Amino acid sequence: MGVFDKKYPKATRASYAPGNEQEAWIAIMHACIAVDEDVADEELEELAQALAYKPIFEGHDVREYYKAVLLAHARIGSKQLIDNSVEYISAERKYDLFALTIELVLADGVLANKEEELISYISSALDLDEETARKIVDKRLQDYKNNSAL
Repeated sequence: MGVFDKKYPKATRASYAPGNEQEAWIAIMHACIAVDEDVADEELEELAQALAYKPIFEGHDVREYYKAVLLAHARIGSKQLIDNSVEYISAERKYDLFALTIELVLADGVLANKEEELISYISSALDLDEETARKIVDKRLQDYKNNSAL
């Protein structure tokens, strides 16, 4: 028995649950751009564009959702943030969110190993059809290469 056992119980992993689907989207998107511990300006710009123009966020206070997500990410990390959020994503929006996560990680022009692993993890966590997910990745990579060549 250690000297701190009785007086100071060990900290448990903080829990997090999004309040709605919009917050879950933000949690998953943030997990993608933050997994490599280098959130680039381009990634933040891409995220801001999604929050401003995706109809799912219309009429929602995304700043409040993002605050909760930032705090949760600091406590539990990217994978746990995703695990705690995927159940809030509606079936008809899963592939749209998945495509957006790819665009987010490609925004800075660098596809880090951690980002690539996380995209695979998200595909699995969202229970996406593997062939469809692969087609989405291929399409987004092709679009990225075409836009980079301009």
